Amino acid sequence: MILINGQYPGPLLEIRQGDWVEIEVVNNMPFNTSVHAHGIHQTNTPWADGVPGLTQRPIQPGNCFKYSWYANQYGSYFYHAHSRGQIDDGAYGPITIKPKPGIPKPFSKIAPTEVDLLEEAESNTTPLVLSDWRHRTSDETWHDQVASGFASSVCMDSLLVNGKGAVDCWSRKDIDALTSPDVVELFSVNGLQMTDKGCVPPKFFQLSLGNSSVIDAGVLAPEVFEVCTPTEGSREVIEAPQDKRWMSLDIISTAGIDTFAFSIDEHPLWVYSVDSHYIEPLKVDVLTVANGDRYSVFIELDKRHGNYGIRVASLALTQLIDTTAVLSYGDQESPGYATGPYANSTDTDNITSAPYTLRNGQPTSDNTTVFKQADMISFPPQYPITAPEIAQTIFMTMGNVGNSYTWALNATPFNHIVDEMNPPLLYQPPFASNPGGNITITTNNNTWVDLILLNPFPHQPPHPIHKHANRVFIIGIGTGAFNWTSVADAAEAIPDNFNFVSPPFKDGFVTPGTDLEPTWLAVRYHVINPGAWMLHCHIQSHLTGGMAMVILDGVDEWPQVPAEYQS
Repeated sequence: MILINGQYPGPLLEIRQGDWVEIEVVNNMPFNTSVHAHGIHQTNTPWADGVPGLTQRPIQPGNCFKYSWYANQYGSYFYHAHSRGQIDDGAYGPITIKPKPGIPKPFSKIAPTEVDLLEEAESNTTPLVLSDWRHRTSDETWHDQVASGFASSVCMDSLLVNGKGAVDCWSRKDIDALTSPDVVELFSVNGLQMTDKGCVPPKFFQLSLGNSSVIDAGVLAPEVFEVCTPTEGSREVIEAPQDKRWMSLDIISTAGIDTFAFSIDEHPLWVYSVDSHYIEPLKVDVLTVANGDRYSVFIELDKRHGNYGIRVASLALTQLIDTTAVLSYGDQESPGYATGPYANSTDTDNITSAPYTLRNGQPTSDNTTVFKQADMISFPPQYPITAPEIAQTIFMTMGNVGNSYTWALNATPFNHIVDEMNPPLLYQPPFASNPGGNITITTNNNTWVDLILLNPFPHQPPHPIHKHANRVFIIGIGTGAFNWTSVADAAEAIPDNFNFVSPPFKDGFVTPGTDLEPTWLAVRYHVINPGAWMLHCHIQSHLTGGMAMVILDGVDEWPQVPAEYQS
């Protein structure tokens, strides 16, 4: 495991909006690394974005690198290694940037007479870092995939909340009962079932890619896919403040593979910020948290004293896995009310609260409200009133190349030789070194760009795509082939598939998965932050496997890297 300052997850960075931040990373590991502040735009400091080969040279063993950037944003973020799969090895930690006075907030729409209480809760927000974990290093997992010929990375060992959790082996009864009907249909035809670890069996990958693909599951240790051995571990307990009416949580996903269903038993969640900017508040029971997502939520502390389950369940069809943390109500007569049974145990029998989800993350009833990205509206509004003129429309086809662990945009896997580029792309004139036409986008500053992400192949998973340097507007989504050359043409033909009034505004966006029909997603962004940036899938094995793109934004106003970074 990679520790940061001797701990996992890494320490919380608490920052005020308007601060200059300086972080010195000393690499005491035997391999290169770098650190990216996820969601921080790095306006005027692109050399601090932490992507090796693009914005900096990798930090070699024994060396250090000083990141310096201006916190012109507020909200919830996290930092993580951006070298190969090191995020899967534990190299991450939360960031909270407290808003400066005078920032408009939507709290009066939640409780008009309790805005001060909500402000106080926000100022004391508690990060909840959601992770998936496997008992193999990222390097070992990559070699497992190359040796076996299929994506063994999809099978995890545990889910963690703030680094705490345990291996929890499901009964065969639960596995069979909660396997997705879509998977059951495929399995029944081919005489398969989920493994004892709750994972799809290796033959699944041969079926999904075609019988011509060659796999060799025998090279894998049995515990990678088949054998589940339970462990004991600590359980995260969140103590509700004893004398407060509201509590704020920052839900942060550092997951390598899984998209999570997140909920707190009997406590609806008031979502007030998504990807670190305020929205019109939405009251929901369950959040769908994709890799890299950040949600800030209020919970009303109006229930009886006791233990309430904090449920985290994977929504991936490839594995059944979940965990439960605890929200504990104490009082003056019984301080630390709920911590005893959970100090070092995996026993959840003492949690009697009613969950909103089953163990597979599906709602327990039709009355359960699940957060819908399409419903989120920025506060205040962000999308321009006058329709922008679109300078470029760029199509990107997503999918596998040759096997289930090599991924690509436009059939061209990102070559990680770029990680070692010296000098990095940012340090060169923008046209001096191009990694390749299929994996490089070039734009001019102060233009608008449409990205159309196409998922044309059957049985493809959703992809949580992250754009460095700025957020995008998610303007359209659909099923079927995208048969137009521009968003304007598509919107004229199928207007109900587009939103040009109040589209979701995020730095992470999930492309829809496919069954038999193709799917697509359209996003739009304003080029206002020149530099060498990355667009990539935040499933770490997909990024390692090649699903990434270089974006050279604002080549006509290319930044000058300070001399101290160039040496």
